[in-house]
Amino acid sequence: MPDSTHPKLALVLSGGGARGAYEAGIVHYIRTMLPYGSRNRHFDIHCGTSVGAINTSFMAATADNLDLQGKDIRRLWETVREENIFRRDQIAFWKFLSKTSTGALRGLIRGPLKTVRHFNGFLDTSPFLPFIQKVIPWKGISQNIRKGLVQAVSLVATNVFTGRTELFVEKYPTVEYSGDYIFHHTPIEPLHAMASAAIPIVFPTILINGIAYTDGGLRLNTPMSPAIQLGADSILVVGLHHRAKPGETIPFHGEKGKFPSLGQVMGRVMNSVFLDRIQYDMEQLDRINKIIDWGEMLYGEDFLEDLNRMIRKKRISGDIANRGLKRLKVLRIRPSQDIAEIFSDCYRRGKDKHFSSFEKFLVRILDVDPTGGVDFLSYLVFMPEYLKKLIELGFEDARSHHADLKEFLALS
Repeated sequence: MPDSTHPKLALVLSGGGARGAYEAGIVHYIRTMLPYGSRNRHFDIHCGTSVGAINTSFMAATADNLDLQGKDIRRLWETVREENIFRRDQIAFWKFLSKTSTGALRGLIRGPLKTVRHFNGFLDTSPFLPFIQKVIPWKGISQNIRKGLVQAVSLVATNVFTGRTELFVEKYPTVEYSGDYIFHHTPIEPLHAMASAAIPIVFPTILINGIAYTDGGLRLNTPMSPAIQLGADSILVVGLHHRAKPGETIPFHGEKGKFPSLGQVMGRVMNSVFLDRIQYDMEQLDRINKIIDWGEMLYGEDFLEDLNRMIRKKRISGDIANRGLKRLKVLRIRPSQDIAEIFSDCYRRGKDKHFSSFEKFLVRILDVDPTGGVDFLSYLVFMPEYLKKLIELGFEDARSHHADLKEFLALS
């Protein structure tokens, strides 16, 4: 049974396809390089979107063995390949051509008002489900929640029919959810993670109870809000987008004076899908914390307690009112380098050796080139050298936050 008086610590993992290897590097550092008291602190609440949902599921399922958790998630990302996620052989190539051309032809014959569904994603992700069923001990999620090692797990997906964000949550009975998102209280299963990671257009949508779901990153790529609504007091957030520092040169992908390639446009679309909107949330939290500090300076140390008592007495409703106002501690770690640039370097050196005929065909169809389409490919290509560099980048970025992580995890 979880200790209700102990501060709740949340881990929030963002979406970004193959870029999720960076998150593995962060976790590996935490579990292997921090002092014992910090590296062995359990995360009470796990929230993830897209590839972050895959990593979140792994973290919650392995929370009973923290000594191996960091090494195991690193090993998983060192060995994952495209064929574990989607088919890339000759059969996939001919199926794609046949399905697309036949479906388009039928549509022309039947006319524009007839429904002809022939396209459900560029890639055949049939290997994905058996892969994650194998590498993640899914029953461990429920077991660790019953043991009190984990209090709640939340995965984010987008309902295709409504366009709304929905949460799939498994939690300990005493944990309450105070938010406004549509909330499904259910044992977390592989299909929930697949739905959260179904990159629009590229991956097929996933049916859960007859409802089609796609990538949760469309509306909530860094799910800090569900962590707060599940009662988190402290939140460690791992982002997958590098934010340029003042004076830093932003890479120019493309040729000035020429129209962008389709691959370049799709790369920008992918960046928009996985846009890190957390800056606004961080600023809002900072404002709330400051207001609490100022209120205590003006009205005394009982200000926060008195305010929450008044909210309950007046029966004021809403997410903040429902859970009560409180200070929140947040530590954010994000890439210190542009991931697209890391991929571009690996792509130039290894594309001919790594890409199958099917992938080379898609690259030509989408007009992807090393200068214009690297953003798009950086989400989908699981090149060993590229994944290794992302894991190492996450490890080193965590090292640069060593003191912050040590203090944050020890005090949370």
